[in-house]
Amino acid sequence: MIYPVVLPSPDRKVGASGAHVPRRSWPRSWLLLALVAVTGVTASATTRVVRLNAPALAAPGSTINATVFASTDATDGEYILFFHVECSIDNGKTWTGVYYDMNVGQTATRIATFKAGAVGTKALVRVRVAYRGGKNGDVDCNGAPINWDGTWEHWEGPGVKSSRTMVMDH
Repeated sequence: MIYPVVLPSPDRKVGASGAHVPRRSWPRSWLLLALVAVTGVTASATTRVVRLNAPALAAPGSTINATVFASTDATDGEYILFFHVECSIDNGKTWTGVYYDMNVGQTATRIATFKAGAVGTKALVRVRVAYRGGKNGDVDCNGAPINWDGTWEHWEGPGVKSSRTMVMDH
């Protein structure tokens, strides 16, 4: 049932016959719709997170621990389909797979542990996460559709996170 809401009038109007002219009234549902439009209230968006934390410096041959975290707060069945982590100790010439996990749920944390290379090299870590099961299909951490044969295959694009640890004598 819709109940009318009477809007206040600064003065009472009187028609030509002397009869009172009723004030304008609007259904509550219209007022609520107008309020939502004016205040900009919208449905909440899905938040997808991919974080990669690694040290900035390491000694040659020392152990490097890089922590990788991924999540989605989607309520429409979205989950982490692929959680891939690779590392390189030779400035990215070669890559070693650390994790190639599938169907890990809505939240996952992994620690990539490996030895630093020689002085002057960079120890690199890269991660890519694909989300599936939500209303938007297969997406990256930014909610963009995944180009499986393009940016995904070549570890490119905004959905890939990376870190660089400089290997130096302390």
